[in-house]
Amino acid sequence: MKAESVEGSEKPLVRDQQVAESAEPVEESVQPVVRQQMEYLTDTDGFSLTQVSFGTILAPIGVGLMVFGFCAYFDFIPGGDISPLLLVYGFPLSLLGFALKYAELKPVTCKTTQEAFDLRETQMTDIQKQVREDTTRFRYGDEQHLDEALGRIFRFGRLGEIPRRLAPVLTGLREETRTLEGVEGPQYTLILEFDAEIKEEQWSSKIPKFQSFFGPGIVAKLIMRDNGADIELICDGTGSGKTGIERKDVLPPLLPGLAPRKQD
Repeated sequence: MKAESVEGSEKPLVRDQQVAESAEPVEESVQPVVRQQMEYLTDTDGFSLTQVSFGTILAPIGVGLMVFGFCAYFDFIPGGDISPLLLVYGFPLSLLGFALKYAELKPVTCKTTQEAFDLRETQMTDIQKQVREDTTRFRYGDEQHLDEALGRIFRFGRLGEIPRRLAPVLTGLREETRTLEGVEGPQYTLILEFDAEIKEEQWSSKIPKFQSFFGPGIVAKLIMRDNGADIELICDGTGSGKTGIERKDVLPPLLPGLAPRKQD
């Protein structure tokens, strides 16, 4: 009987060893998921004056005129006859250039795939187009891109909301394509890249507001990153929100949940 009890106690150990041995190759066969890298176009818009820093241009010109005017006035260089004119024009130009440089908000970069570029004209909504154009050009007097939109969505400083010092910062745009269930073919997608130190729950609770603010005609989705989040504005395939009418700016809705207003 003792021999039988010993044999019976060894059998479970043998089974455990077999299970462990069979589990080892399964763990080794698991491969990490690698995202397919997108190929982006180098330049899709060409040259535009909106992408030129006027402060960078005016400040050196104004300072140069002033220096030349002073040197000519004190006869260090020829041109004393026109020195007053150079000083008159150089001072305000330099002052305006430095003021613009101080208030300057640099544009963010926009990376575009070939497939998204081909769908831009047929699927991009008016608000997607306005957001893309406003954030990829120099702006003056704004603290950050989409400042008003983010203020309406996150309600900074309100009870239960995040403080303004933790406001997300738009760092880039991407134009890609996504597929939606029940919608045929790829859909143009404008992706907003934000850097922010806020939790995923605070992002996900604002996705309906992102969708209503930047709609109609889009579906908003959240993709978390290590140092922020990506908000994907995906065309829903209905064609709503695309009128082809140029608007001066993206206006917030009068009340939460309403569609964004149109500016004539």
